[in-house]
Amino acid sequence: MRMGGQRSMALLIEHLDRTVVEPLAICPEPGELTDHLLALDCPVIHIPLHHIKPRTLLPVWRSSRAIRGVLQQRRVDIIAPDASRNAFTCGLAKLGTRTKMVWFIWQTARYNLDPLLERLADGMIGESNDAGRRFSRRARQRGKFTAIRGGSDLRQFTPPAGGDRRAARTALGLPDDRFMLLFVGQIKRPKGVLDIVDSLCLLRRELPNDRMPLLLVIGTPDPPDLLDEIARRAAAGGVASDIRVLPQQQHIERWMQATDLLISGSHQDTEGMSRVLHEAMACGAVPIATNIRGNREALTPETGILVPERAPAELARAVVELAGDPARLARMRTAATQRARDLFDVKSYARNVTSFYLNVLGRAS
Repeated sequence: MRMGGQRSMALLIEHLDRTVVEPLAICPEPGELTDHLLALDCPVIHIPLHHIKPRTLLPVWRSSRAIRGVLQQRRVDIIAPDASRNAFTCGLAKLGTRTKMVWFIWQTARYNLDPLLERLADGMIGESNDAGRRFSRRARQRGKFTAIRGGSDLRQFTPPAGGDRRAARTALGLPDDRFMLLFVGQIKRPKGVLDIVDSLCLLRRELPNDRMPLLLVIGTPDPPDLLDEIARRAAAGGVASDIRVLPQQQHIERWMQATDLLISGSHQDTEGMSRVLHEAMACGAVPIATNIRGNREALTPETGILVPERAPAELARAVVELAGDPARLARMRTAATQRARDLFDVKSYARNVTSFYLNVLGRAS
């Protein structure tokens, strides 16, 4: 449950119309995700899932045979893997069965086995049109690949009660007199975390103490010693007191409701369309994100700011722009919230995914 793809799939399962779709999940082993799915009344089967390497080909084959047995025994209509390596295993499993494979694609980066996986898949769903660039023009033109925007649970991700961000901050023990920046996700170099820290160091050179924002970094470090690098850079840049690093939080929406800006510094092809962008927008936090594939389909100039990747100075400039223009920030906050409600509702996402399933099965009517 700590990865965006798994969270997206679990949220989809929760919102499927059970009169149309009966879900069944395969997880590699017991754990947090299994417990969550069982609580949603979704049965779970445990089958090992391996990275595709020469030394793992035999275990991959064994797992594909185990999955094949499930497909035949349960008379499964559709198997829906979300990681490329799992798409390969599931593609082998469904050969010679009645089961169709619909592959969920979160990443925009090409994978070595993409041409083979495109042939194995009966349908492919990407969160952005940019994800489709991995595949042939024929697959896109014939509807084998479709882009369906992901969704947030808008019961959970909402603006703070009465629009009162100060009250939201007080409840979390945060200062109510600071401009607030928030990073949420895996704390790793490709996510641009160090670029964000460097941008704060640049702000320290330009802004007086009473205008310095507070940066919250929430997530799991990968690798763990990256926290030491963050601490070193923050100390060298004089912003150690302006950064708080916290572990992953169960109710991340509370932190989004308390912040002014959501900062995403991801590098190209690190991810597809980051789900934290529309989660934050639904909470009224305005995103500043890198201008990479996926992100540019999530934001408009009215709802956020896109900046070049690996460019701390541009990131800092965007923060100064919005922090110095409360009226513009308020307009963007309203527009961002509305865009999230119009385009990124998980209920609509689940309906659109179900429609695609039925098209693949030839049951659209």
